[in-house]
Order: sequence, then structure tokens, then C-alpha cells
Amino acid sequence: MASFPTLNEFLAAPIEAVRAVAPTTVILGAGGTRRRAILAGLSMTSDAYVHWTREQMIACLELLFRHGVQHIFTAPLIQAQWREVTPEYRENLLSRIGWGIAGPEALAHYARLGWQVRLCGTAHLPELQEASIRLEAATRREGTSSLWYTVTADREDAWAYVFDVCRTQRITTRAEAIQALYGQDIPPATMFLGSGKPTLAVDIVPPLLIGDLQCYWRQHLGYDLDEQTVRSIFYDYAYLRRTWSADKTGRAEQVLQYKSAWENPPVLGIGQQLGPFWFPR
Repeated sequence: MASFPTLNEFLAAPIEAVRAVAPTTVILGAGGTRRRAILAGLSMTSDAYVHWTREQMIACLELLFRHGVQHIFTAPLIQAQWREVTPEYRENLLSRIGWGIAGPEALAHYARLGWQVRLCGTAHLPELQEASIRLEAATRREGTSSLWYTVTADREDAWAYVFDVCRTQRITTRAEAIQALYGQDIPPATMFLGSGKPTLAVDIVPPLLIGDLQCYWRQHLGYDLDEQTVRSIFYDYAYLRRTWSADKTGRAEQVLQYKSAWENPPVLGIGQQLGPFWFPR
């Protein structure tokens, strides 16, 4: 078995060592922005909440790009949000998203950081098409850091759009479909960095982009993320999960060295309710 650094060595390594093993394409799920705001003493109905959340989002994305990720897909709108009946939430949702991802402050950040930024999924959300146009006009075309926002009001719409494009353009391969939907070639995602419950859905994880998708569900709220957590996840991704080998001679027998672990295994995904929220147990 090839040797690799210890976790402590990796946590202290130069950032170039982290970039060398980072996933190229990451899908980022970020739930719990309202809970995070409450913990920070902010009202969910205030403009301060929206401004503060956008700052957190930019910091989180910048952290991932700085550590070697080249493409990030993240969803500011998913089906569950669109179906909420919380007073004032639905009425303000699209305007807040439009400002948060494509307002003057956001565009200034993208320009300073040199990101390419695109908004996908507006075919069924015409209210956000202007934001999509602004992003394409204001941010660079391709580069080392590409941010892809996806918005989905209904999961069936997401599937319908893929099928429509493939049928209209007579597409027969995934590579062609990715090029048609996103306007460029994008390497399949090999990491899903989710939050909360361990679930996957098409409004968070674009199905065309699923590669050998290694999944991590952090329990940070909203866009909370720190360098140690990023490095710990990338360490697991780059080293600990690389257990496959073509020649499995004598491999299975090594289970005897860890017999007690396999005889009393945990179940990842079982949780508990903390008030109205799920939390892993």
C-alpha cells in the first residue's frame, strides 16, 4: 500500500499540497441559513440576514477555490424552498436570490476574485433570467474558478429541461449534453459537500455531473466552513477512501485484524430530532 501523509501533516502542509489532491468539481449543498442567522442574532426577515448570508457564501466559495477546486455547483433555490408557505418568505425569495447572486455587490466580488459565474435553471423561472444575463455579461468566460448557481422550483422541471435539450439537439452522449446545458466541458463532480440529512436530489445534485461522487455531509449551518474542515475532508477524499485495488489477493483476509469493528458497525445516517430539526446520532 502506498504511503501518504498523516492527517496532522496534511493539516499543516503548504496549500499547494492540498491543491494537488483537491477535487476538480464539487457540488456544494448549504442548508440552514436561517438557523445560522438566528444563532448570530439576526432576524430572518431583515435585510441584514440577506447581506450577512451573502458574505458567508462568498467566503465559503472563496475558501474552496483557494484550496484547488475549479468548478463549484451550488443551489440558492431548491424545490422545498419554493413550496414553503412561511409568511413573507416566498414573496421575497426570488428578489433576494437575484440580488444575492447577481446584485452590484456580488458582481464586484466576482470581478475582484476573477470568477466565471453562471446561473442555470431559469428556463422555468423567468423572474431570474435577468440575473442570469447580468452574470454572463459581467463575469469572465471560463478560467480556473467557475461558479455555477442552479435554481429549481420543481424537480420535474429539471428533468424536463434536460430531456428537451437532448431531444431538440439530438444529443446522444453525456459529454454532448453537458456542453449543451452549460456551454462548456465540465469534468464530472467527484465530491458532494452537503449538509444536514444525508440525502441526494436532482435540485441539489445535477445528475449529468455525477462522477465517482464521494459524499460528505457536514453539520455546519448555512455556509459555515473553515480551513481545517476543508483540509480534513480533502484528506479523507484523497487518501483514506482510495482503498480499491485491481489485485485483491489476500485483501479480504485482513478483515480479521479489525473483527470487532465489522461485527459492531455503525449505520451512517441514523439521527435524532432536536426540536423540529434532524441531527446525526
